[in-house]
Amino acid sequence: MAPPHVPEAKERYHSSRLGWMGRVLLFEGHRVMIWLWTITEAAAALSASDLCPRGIRQLVLVPLTAPTIGALSPSFLAGICLIIAGSLLRRYCYRVLGQYFTFELSVRKSHELVTSGPYSVVRHPSYAGSVCVAVGEVLCCFDRNSWLVASSGLFPHDEIALIRMLWCLRVLALTLSKLMFVRMNNEDAMLEKAFGDEWKAWVERVPYRLVPGVY
Repeated sequence: MAPPHVPEAKERYHSSRLGWMGRVLLFEGHRVMIWLWTITEAAAALSASDLCPRGIRQLVLVPLTAPTIGALSPSFLAGICLIIAGSLLRRYCYRVLGQYFTFELSVRKSHELVTSGPYSVVRHPSYAGSVCVAVGEVLCCFDRNSWLVASSGLFPHDEIALIRMLWCLRVLALTLSKLMFVRMNNEDAMLEKAFGDEWKAWVERVPYRLVPGVY
């Protein structure tokens, strides 16, 4: 997804190097991974059909798992629902913030602190939507019938190898979570500096960042 609005260089908030890494990984890296996943899943679904020549099917799929590729499961359907819900929430945030919604942290010209719509419930609803999308993508990507699990060879039946792979995924998830929290902290610092008492009053009215009553 392309940025809805691109701020000028002088409007951007210059945060730490970790914040810059978060922007690259969370947006650019995410876009690349999603396109790769979409292409491989589409190719796997086509290869599993009767329309695909046998030679190509054996090249793309593991023969023993080919019949399961593309089959719908409860976890996959739950993932799709989360992706749709998270995307709709982020779309709503786009509409409420308007020109102030940017992928890069920035304070625009004549910037106003938006506290209506989803921002009257939590202070970072767009990030909450991103979390929903991310969880949904994990459920879809790592579904037992996906190409990644069934035929890529990255999830072997050997228990030790599987545990190592799961630990790598856990480290990746923790890293991305850390980067997201760094970005939220930078955004809060930027808004507090720009709006002062107005921002503090908003924080008192809306104390939760992502989930009402939880965090």
